[in-house]
Amino acid sequence: MQNYYDVLNVAHNASDEVIRAAYRALSQKYHPDRNPHNPQAHQRMTEINQAYAVLSDPEKRHHHDVWIARQALQAHIAPELLARKHSPFAAPVHLPNQHDQTITLNERGHGWVWFIAAAILVVMGMVWWRQLYPAPTTSQQSKQVTGPVTIAPNGHQFPLKAAYVTGYPVLRQRGDNRIVVHATSLQSAVFAQLYELHDGKFTAIRSFYIPAGETFIIPKIGDGDFSLQYQRISDGKWAVSDGIQIKNTEASRKYQDIDIRL
Repeated sequence: MQNYYDVLNVAHNASDEVIRAAYRALSQKYHPDRNPHNPQAHQRMTEINQAYAVLSDPEKRHHHDVWIARQALQAHIAPELLARKHSPFAAPVHLPNQHDQTITLNERGHGWVWFIAAAILVVMGMVWWRQLYPAPTTSQQSKQVTGPVTIAPNGHQFPLKAAYVTGYPVLRQRGDNRIVVHATSLQSAVFAQLYELHDGKFTAIRSFYIPAGETFIIPKIGDGDFSLQYQRISDGKWAVSDGIQIKNTEASRKYQDIDIRL
């Protein structure tokens, strides 16, 4: 799925009038009748129509906003980054800047011939070495990156039973819905965080620990869009639940118990 705000080149908080005006301007610019010699005009117009169909409908736009926020949340909670956060002695990632990559052959003088010859020998050596010692599989590589987690990301110890983790705020307590998180099928304890969509992004509102095979109840949940991220303590790997949407319970006073099985 595309980010339809980018397709129409409007901000995420754009008003209906701005979205409508952007659609009209782009439609005039990319309409196939105005671009008979542009084979990409038809595809571009299809994308513009799809974007406007979603952003002009309040419910579809809301679901699209939730999707964008979930993508941002999952990108932020990347397993490899979280593994580094839990390893205080992990080597920092080096991100080369432009100056690291702008050395040309002219700057190396006549030594460039020897450089190319040496590079070829290195590549041949790497191929030979890889044949003798095959690279580990994906599962083996992940085990090397991650490992048992002994403390929460904020540096506090995990509780001895299913409970909130010390140091994390308990936010947005409203309504009487309950989210029941089951770790009954897991062989590992988990650290989990419940996120709620607020002001266009997901914010962690509850952070808790569940021993293997047990259950934790999150009380005082109101209407909203939620996402649950959890980490297995045994190997440090993270996972994400399906999206959770609760609506029309605060006004009706008909509250629910929502079961999530990890």
